[in-house]
Amino acid sequence: MKLTGKMEKWIETRLWNRKVDNESITIKQIVSELTHLFGISLTPGTQKQLEVRIEQIRSRIYKRHKRWLHRRAGWAKNLGVPEKMIQRWYRAGWIDPQKPETINVLAGMIFERDYYLRFIESKDSDDIIPENPDISISSV
Repeated sequence: MKLTGKMEKWIETRLWNRKVDNESITIKQIVSELTHLFGISLTPGTQKQLEVRIEQIRSRIYKRHKRWLHRRAGWAKNLGVPEKMIQRWYRAGWIDPQKPETINVLAGMIFERDYYLRFIESKDSDDIIPENPDISISSV
């Protein structure tokens, strides 16, 4: 059986959400939900093909989730925040795993904020902060 893009996306989302919530779902449950939701009828042969395709998608999602956990741990360590904070920022859409440079931007912002709070704010020197982002705030 040939899956449409919409069906495949639904399967991926269903598996990802279950994996994130640390819950499991069987392939038979997915097949049942898929046939009910999309109104498709299956023969024993097409059901077997569908189960094989779902297993491939499941494998892909589990690998993606494992990569995400590895990245999340590294990013949390680099930024000095708990992994749950990284997960929160990801769900809010502030971090895009497809664009790892967003972490570098975020790290720069956190550094400048911390530097400001620690060294500049106490001196009431807000007027000496350079507007040019190429000039380091730590050189003030």
